[in-house]
Amino acid sequence: MKIGRNDPCHCGSGKKYKNCHQKAAAEGKGDWSKSALYVIAALLVLGAGGFVYGIVAGPDDGRIWSAEHGHWHNADGTELGTSQANFVPQPPGPAPEGQVWSSDHGHWHDAATGLAVGGAE
Repeated sequence: MKIGRNDPCHCGSGKKYKNCHQKAAAEGKGDWSKSALYVIAALLVLGAGGFVYGIVAGPDDGRIWSAEHGHWHNADGTELGTSQANFVPQPPGPAPEGQVWSSDHGHWHDAATGLAVGGAE
């Protein structure tokens, strides 16, 4: 049922509808859904921007990205969570042909390129 101009306003103010919410509805000020949509959209854009910035800027804790290994290293090039004292010793026996042991990574690398062998990081 439609509210008449001279009916009491639905908000309970005691005023006639024409002197209360009818004016706001006519001016488009009574509808908050459009404003809420703009606020939500702005928050989503800001959140996405912050996410992208976090990825592009990277961490600010002294770590460096190793494209060769596909993960973060300490600023001195050692593996995260390791120190010189924690390096993995070379397995017993001779080195495979064309490979060198990386004690900081704990696996074999190609001697010519320095890249990990077999997809290891």
